[in-house]
Amino acid sequence: MSLNEICELGVIGLTSLGQSLAAHHAIKKRRVCVYDYDDPSFAPQVIKEFRTSIEQDDDINDDDDPALNTTRPSRCMVPSNSIKEFATIISTPRKIIIFGTHDDDKKFDDIWNELRVNLTRGDMVLRWGEEEGSMMTHPSDQNNLQFYTESIVGNLSKLQAEPLGISLLEMVKLEQDRAAIIRESDIQDTFVVGGPEDAYEQLILYVSPFALIGHVGSSAACAHYARMVQRAVEFGMAQCLAEGCDLLKKAALYENQDVGRTLTKWQEGGMISSYLVEISSKIYYKRDGITKKGHVIDHIVDSIDLNGSDTWFSLEATKLGVPAPTITAALEARFLSNMKEERVDASSILGAPEGADTPSVMKDQISEDLQGAIYSAWTCVVAEGLSIFVAAAEVGQWEVNLVECLRLWNLPASFLNSDMLDKMYSALTESQGNMQHVLLLPSISAQLQATHMSWRRIVTLCFASAIPCPCLGASLTYYDSYRSKILPSGLIRAQRDFFGGYGYNRFNEEGWYTSCWVQEHTDGLKRATKKLEKGSNDEPKKKKKRKTK
Repeated sequence: MSLNEICELGVIGLTSLGQSLAAHHAIKKRRVCVYDYDDPSFAPQVIKEFRTSIEQDDDINDDDDPALNTTRPSRCMVPSNSIKEFATIISTPRKIIIFGTHDDDKKFDDIWNELRVNLTRGDMVLRWGEEEGSMMTHPSDQNNLQFYTESIVGNLSKLQAEPLGISLLEMVKLEQDRAAIIRESDIQDTFVVGGPEDAYEQLILYVSPFALIGHVGSSAACAHYARMVQRAVEFGMAQCLAEGCDLLKKAALYENQDVGRTLTKWQEGGMISSYLVEISSKIYYKRDGITKKGHVIDHIVDSIDLNGSDTWFSLEATKLGVPAPTITAALEARFLSNMKEERVDASSILGAPEGADTPSVMKDQISEDLQGAIYSAWTCVVAEGLSIFVAAAEVGQWEVNLVECLRLWNLPASFLNSDMLDKMYSALTESQGNMQHVLLLPSISAQLQATHMSWRRIVTLCFASAIPCPCLGASLTYYDSYRSKILPSGLIRAQRDFFGGYGYNRFNEEGWYTSCWVQEHTDGLKRATKKLEKGSNDEPKKKKKRKTK
């Protein structure tokens, strides 16, 4: 095969998107080799249709110089009949994109096993993520959510690709508002990419016309991890806002329209202006078209079903030994929401504690304080998510890009899109991706210092009004615990040592210590007893009267 016939890109899997990507680069006069694993005879048909559709635009006849024909767009898409032939047509280092396997690990494994024996050091293979037309048909369909430990690309990369010097990467699609993407032509599907960064940089050219992508880590597993953390952060932030709206209705006695107006005001210039606040304001305004009474929000059952991926974050936090109380509180709030019948019974038996009547406070003050409380809680939610990612990176020996995570989570049509995330992204960028805790970044800590009293007033109001605030309360406890120089854990260690001689270590001293708590306790008790006995046995001495002359 002549050099003029060698291709610079290989595409396996002629899905609609696979065909579009191959055609796009062929039109740009980049030679692309295509192969369809399911039906090798399909590739020639695709190329025939492609050539027919654009041949009229070519200004060179077939009788012209054959060398020139290889650079015509209609001749820049080349079919192959087998993976072996496919690999020989692509120039090295090979750049290969695989479509149509995002929800079929076995199929990807089969393709990889045939492909890898034909690859050489320096080649790069990218597995494309979820494609349009393969969206979830029901909320319970979680095929696009995969635990990072189950990432076949991550496992194959570690066991097979890396030892051969081959770069194996994976794209994972982030959730976005589908209506916004359809409505706004400039919003693209967003993917996080995990894998070697140098290979990612070489593949951007071929991927970027069809997706907005960002590199989040050195392993394919990082892409799944970033997606799962994003999902946990979404639920945490949503729960914080829901608790705030509940407070407005129950403590400030707002009607639905009042809550909607407050959210609209926050959206137009408040510190928690965000996609979440924007859609929530519209939700509170929406009147019910079925009963023709009240608003839709009042007719929605207040319980949320869970699936396996919902518990992942809290389990991962426990495994890594990293605190994530706010996001865990959001999960437990969902557990409680599912106890609907029990909650209804408990409401009539337990009721509100005495003295928990709604305080007479100014509504404007509640609204103002609530913004600060939600902002602070949101900050803690994101901080918890990033802390887990950093801890996992240390265990997995990954290099992760937290700045890129925040950028991709904060794009238009993202559930997390917010001014708060903008500020956090800027703060992390200024720190040059420093892996220190997000709460310690100067601009973040300064903002928390400015809002923490509002936060405290809101949590206090919730407790006084008997209004549950699991996330607002847990986030404040997280903040106070994290900033505490001394915590009461010393007493617990002493109790365990007293109980079972488990030992403890001491400030500024090396070694392991244990105390004879019982002896000192016994001696102290004896001394106290003797003192009491002595005091009771001694009769008070009578004062002698002074004789006067």
